[in-house]
Amino acid sequence: MSIDQRQFEQLSEMGIKLWQRRETPESANTAKLNKETYQVTNLTTLVKNQCFNDILRAFDLTIAEITQQADHLDLGLINWYFIDSIDDKEDEDQITYLNNKLVTPTINLISQSHKLKKLLWQTISQQL
Repeated sequence: MSIDQRQFEQLSEMGIKLWQRRETPESANTAKLNKETYQVTNLTTLVKNQCFNDILRAFDLTIAEITQQADHLDLGLINWYFIDSIDDKEDEDQITYLNNKLVTPTINLISQSHKLKKLLWQTISQQL
């Protein structure tokens, strides 16, 4: 589609850029989340982890309120997915929350990293 100079100036005055990204950052995050391969979790193993129990307390949940699905944990309003690898990700991309879908590294990786713990607590307090 081509436009003339007058149309271009009018669009510019209204703050409309001629070339705009078709994909919004939110849809890019959704696409990125959908490409992940999720780690299968075992709820009985997670219950033994102190970090997991602390996170449940932050959500104000008990073990009885959690349902284990094939590739995630159903916390009611939140579906929690785990990824196994964090090597190729930026710090801010390691823990994401979008459309009631929380994606984090495994509990073992979180409990071993102060940076990941901090990022998870920030995500919980800001998003949830």
